[in-house]
Order: sequence, then structure tokens, then C-alpha cells
Amino acid sequence: MKLLFASLAMLAACAGSAHAERFSPIDGSKLVSLCTGRDKGVMADCTAYINGVSDAASFYQNLRPADGSKGGKLPAYLCLPTNITGVQMREAVVAWAKSHPDSQRLQASGVVLRALHDTFKCQGTEGGLAS
Repeated sequence: MKLLFASLAMLAACAGSAHAERFSPIDGSKLVSLCTGRDKGVMADCTAYINGVSDAASFYQNLRPADGSKGGKLPAYLCLPTNITGVQMREAVVAWAKSHPDSQRLQASGVVLRALHDTFKCQGTEGGLAS
């Protein structure tokens, strides 16, 4: 299971590449199931997966410097507090997914991104991704 989540995190990190077109078969429903089970190891893997998706998104949105020297700055999409823990992110993702039943059929990394975006709004920006 750890290998599965590590692989999923690596896929999420490569999502900006033109060659990374394969997504995990895990959907929002399975993600919630994995993140709320009784197996502490699986829950830790779920937390690691959410951390990986968050890290990949944060890395991607910070690729271009604010001075515009390499093109326009990408919009702020995730504005997580610097002191947030992986467990807090997992709890936020699960709570968001449970309150958005339509997300259950979406790809897991998309659920994570939308949940973190909606839960931790960026202040003073029009950041966002097309739905």
C-alpha cells in the first residue's frame, strides 16, 4: 500500500508534464475510504498522498518568479498555513469530500486540490483553476 501511495504522489508531482497523462484509478470515494479506515498505516499513507499532491501543486504554482522574468506568475491556488500538519490536511480533505458528494466520482488528486483550495482560501487573489 505504501508503494501505491508513493507512486500516486510521484504521478501527481509530474502532472504538469506533457507525458504524464495517466492518473491513478483511485477516485474520491476510495480516497475517503482509505483516509477514514481503522488501519493506521493506510491512514498514514493517505496523509502522505495528500501531502504529495499539496507539495506538487505548491511547487507548480511557484515555478515562475513574481518579477515575471519567466512569464506571468501562475495564479495562487493553494494558500495553506505554514504550520498546517498532514493530519489536518487529511481531515480537511475528508470533511470537504463528505460535504461534496459529487466529488466521490472524481479523480483523487482533483478531490485533494479542490478540497484544499476551498478550505484554505487565498486572500486577495483571484486564484483558481478551471473546473
